[in-house]
Amino acid sequence: MKYLILIILWLLFCFLHSFLIHPPVENFLKDKFFPKSYRIFYNLISLISFAGAYLYLKINFSEPKLVVIPLWLSAIFIITGILLILWSFSCYNLKEFLGLAAQDSKNLVKKGPLKYLRHPLYLAALLLIWSEGFNLPRLLVNIILSGYIFIGIKLEEKKLINIFGQEYENYKKEVPALFPLPQRIFRK
Repeated sequence: MKYLILIILWLLFCFLHSFLIHPPVENFLKDKFFPKSYRIFYNLISLISFAGAYLYLKINFSEPKLVVIPLWLSAIFIITGILLILWSFSCYNLKEFLGLAAQDSKNLVKKGPLKYLRHPLYLAALLLIWSEGFNLPRLLVNIILSGYIFIGIKLEEKKLINIFGQEYENYKKEVPALFPLPQRIFRK
């Protein structure tokens, strides 16, 4: 039963995270309830649902790790993930992202890490998800979250095509989704 609850909590986080950002749902909630504070509401729901699932995992499962990640590899994943997050956020308006300022960005951002990959925050999340050893419950969570990232990429790209049209289609052809191509990194 504990495993079923664990899976439900993580799937609930994933569902809410995508459902609440789906344009018809987002527009409805903005119009009816949160005309100026929707992004704050969205971030709070995401944070609460993530924290609930994470706390349930930490409190209810203490099995020994089945797979141990070497400390040096874990450190590389964590440091790379954090640096990628910081670099990515340096390219966005953080106040808009958090909901502390109105969203008025109309341009497709293609600088910083977005010059090399379309989804640097998702790559950072994958690095952090897989940065520590795991037992069976943590493996289930890692698989759910990793799968959700790939679903999230598809949903986000559909939304970005609706917003930016051909400009985003061209960007997709030029820049890989998650893993930068060496020729893009080392080009002159």
